[in-house]
Amino acid sequence: MEEYKMFNSSLKKEALRIHEETLDKYNKSFEKMGKSCEQLYAVRGKSVELIQVIQRVVNSIANTPKEFDTELGKISRELSEFNETEEYVKEAYNASIKAGVDIGIGLGAGLGAASMVPTALMSIATTFGTASTGTAISALSGAAAKKAAIAWIGRTFAGVAVKEGAGMAAGQAFLALAGPIGWGITAASTGISLISLTSKNKELADNAVEEAKKIEEARESLDENTEKVNALKARTDLLFNDMNKQRNKIIGFMNLDYLSIEDKDKVFLGTLVNNTLSLSVLLNESIG
Repeated sequence: MEEYKMFNSSLKKEALRIHEETLDKYNKSFEKMGKSCEQLYAVRGKSVELIQVIQRVVNSIANTPKEFDTELGKISRELSEFNETEEYVKEAYNASIKAGVDIGIGLGAGLGAASMVPTALMSIATTFGTASTGTAISALSGAAAKKAAIAWIGRTFAGVAVKEGAGMAAGQAFLALAGPIGWGITAASTGISLISLTSKNKELADNAVEEAKKIEEARESLDENTEKVNALKARTDLLFNDMNKQRNKIIGFMNLDYLSIEDKDKVFLGTLVNNTLSLSVLLNESIG
């Protein structure tokens, strides 16, 4: 009997070692994905500024073709959509804090919306997309605001299951949170979760291995998403850099008359407007 207990004890230690190593890899993948999202958000911010410069220049030119107005209208709508996404993220973040929402309830590390840096939250939300409830969270209060904030978090972070009132065991909470995007979870918090789930070495070892499999699946999804984010950033970078190199030339068209400029400059402006539209569309392209 004593040998059986020792065997199970060794089994538990080995299972927890595997679990911890898998978790460490997951956290590194999560951090890598987060950095990629922030880098994408940074180039999108620079793109917005350049697009606005181009809008001012083109709008200042007299007698431009009607198709310019059509394209500029599309560009404005893309900018508005991106701005609305940012504003909704800020609103939902503030509302979640006021409502005391913490999607990390039950996790020993106390992770959740309230503990995230707003910039990091913004970069992830704009990368993976958000969906409005149709009602501004700021217009709600009490339980309604809390419910709306939780709904927003659940939609924004695909695969994240949030239960109002929580009370889930830490291990169950982690399994619910481990999705395509997921959250960074510390080894300590999941170690606590496993111990809290059972005191039997054999059962604990089985749970540790099973949870490690789930963590590994989540890590693979994170890595896939990181590749997609990097690809989107590369496309945005390429277009932004090509256009930004022409910034001084673009500004030189300020307040000119389209009818008086050379044909080659008309071609340049036409290409510029088309590229600006393409760049604005990239602002709202999300990782599905």
